[in-house]
Amino acid sequence: MFIACFAMGCSEEGVGDKIDESPSLLADYTVLVQKDGVLKTALLNADSDGITVNSAQSDFEVVPMPDLSYRHGSKLGFYIPQVDCSAKISIHDFSEDTVVHTTVFTEDLNCDRDVKSIAFSGNKALVAYVIPSETKKDNYFLRILDLTKSPSSFTDVVLSKEPKQLLVSDNKVFLLSLDTDITNKYALTALNMDSGAVTHEVILGDDVLKISKDGMGNILVSYPNLHSIIDGNTMILGITTNYLLGKEPKFGYAKSEYFGEQTIYYPMASGSKSSYPNIAAVYDFKENMSVLYIYENFLSPEQRDLKYEIEDTTMVSYDAKNNLILIGYKKKGGSGKGGLMRIKPIPDPKFLDNVDLDGIPMELFSN
Repeated sequence: MFIACFAMGCSEEGVGDKIDESPSLLADYTVLVQKDGVLKTALLNADSDGITVNSAQSDFEVVPMPDLSYRHGSKLGFYIPQVDCSAKISIHDFSEDTVVHTTVFTEDLNCDRDVKSIAFSGNKALVAYVIPSETKKDNYFLRILDLTKSPSSFTDVVLSKEPKQLLVSDNKVFLLSLDTDITNKYALTALNMDSGAVTHEVILGDDVLKISKDGMGNILVSYPNLHSIIDGNTMILGITTNYLLGKEPKFGYAKSEYFGEQTIYYPMASGSKSSYPNIAAVYDFKENMSVLYIYENFLSPEQRDLKYEIEDTTMVSYDAKNNLILIGYKKKGGSGKGGLMRIKPIPDPKFLDNVDLDGIPMELFSN
């Protein structure tokens, strides 16, 4: 019996471990996995018989596990500091199997520089950073790099508040920052992608967890007890949704996420709902409802502990073509291995298949 757990309770939905009346379920996936401190790719092929690992090699360059990354569609960028305190950004396009490198800092190899966030879009890469000062206020900057020029040219924009997070939507830069000097409140600032000129700013208040771009191009502002939607063009505050105590969807805490048009797929801290630290969750913004896919509700103890050896959920994604949720997980025992399983979502949830991976899945791209 498969039980899908909702924010307001649980409902039994469907039976069976593997479907027989399914469509072809044909799909190709590129999964980014972590193994021994580096990131590499696994190429997967899937159909109604299951998922297999393709032995072909991707052109993805193996990179050390980065502290900062940014995803934009089929592209994923990494900030990679160097031993001489310079740094570079690598942007990998998983649809074209190409990579672009750019050097970020060369003119002043300041080892105290604190990079807070990166983003990119088109021919621009963005880096928000802080230069500490012992005698006065720290210095805050946004660096805009031109990826079409080699060596890269850049523009540094002085910021008035401490930068926390960057994202790009519709050729605009959105910066989450914190006024650490006076108000201790967060702000959302929209800037011109080319010049860095400020076009709008909205004060957000306290306790902001992060910002995201939703599937409609709006800016989602996450707080512990509520979320707000801000129009990316006008910067007008739209819907604010407050959560019931104990029913918080917690997507503001997720380190990875995948947006559908009206949904977000993410690993969620399970609390008392599961024995696993994180479980797969889907939040529906239209219905204001979370659906939790709890391992104990669709896998037997033997499957969880012996067959798949699940320790924790590391990523959740969505295959729109086949309407499938993909759950990446870490295996027990410190082996550095993981797995990926596919399930059908509500209203007819079913466990479909699983594949073992030589690494812990972190991101997934549907090809």
